[in-house]
Amino acid sequence: MRTHHISLLARDAQRNIDFYTRVLGMRLVKNSVNQENIRIRHLFYGDYLGTPGSVVTFFVVPLLGHRTDGKHFFNNIKLSVPNGSLAFWKQRLAEHSVSTTDIENGITFQDPDDVEIKFLQTSERLTDMRVVPDNGIPADYQITHLMGTELHVPDPEATAAFFQNWLGISVKDDVVELDDQQSIELFESDQPDVKTRFGRGSIDHIALQAPTKADLFRFWDIAKEQHLNIEEYADRGWFKSLYVRDPGDNRIEIATTTPGFSLEEPILTMGQGLSLPPKFESQRAEIMAFYAKQGVDFSEGVREATSVPD
Repeated sequence: MRTHHISLLARDAQRNIDFYTRVLGMRLVKNSVNQENIRIRHLFYGDYLGTPGSVVTFFVVPLLGHRTDGKHFFNNIKLSVPNGSLAFWKQRLAEHSVSTTDIENGITFQDPDDVEIKFLQTSERLTDMRVVPDNGIPADYQITHLMGTELHVPDPEATAAFFQNWLGISVKDDVVELDDQQSIELFESDQPDVKTRFGRGSIDHIALQAPTKADLFRFWDIAKEQHLNIEEYADRGWFKSLYVRDPGDNRIEIATTTPGFSLEEPILTMGQGLSLPPKFESQRAEIMAFYAKQGVDFSEGVREATSVPD
């Protein structure tokens, strides 16, 4: 299995857009709202096509406070960049006052909400159709895909068994081994008695790919047979999703790779206005009216760059 996307919480939409599009060079592929609560914005970033596995999303909650990473939490975003690109990225991030630290085969740094991001070098380079144009980043240096994350849990052995028994994924030395060098690293919580509280930069969930709807339902059937904690099945329009809680109470999503983000709008204009899947189109006027009162212009994600967040 491969990653599909990872979803986090952010406090300020424009700071988030500035950082992920104008610093990291990702494309804002969907400028949408939370389908569970339309009063929360939902921003999707990825390669030019929004290819499953390249996507990082954020729910924007303006009054969000500091997070508490207690007994269970996801810790970071691991992203793939091409071999030989680190010198470029160090210079680019330094130009935007972003400090980096060298790690094995990569660098690490933080976004405006104190999310740890790891750039890891791999041999992959974006194919032409996936390259984000006019972002100041050469095609041979652009972010290619999501590599995974860390998962901190009270009982890594139980979480390892969860991935093995439900999804058939190999786990070795507390590493959930996904395809294409992707992984979820398991760690035992160092604060098992501290309640986790979501806040700025918290990771809500990671999603793994199901190639087809039939595959998704197969995993649903297995989850029921194993009496797992199934939260819900949801048709998100651009993909269909199954949400299941792991033994440490973290949200794991399985998402289909189709229909994709060009379902209701042309690839050329994705993210340039309010994006809604078909079943929410009837609420467009209501949604636009609500956000207009908040001073939100959904074209803000594509306005000319002025400054980058400190």
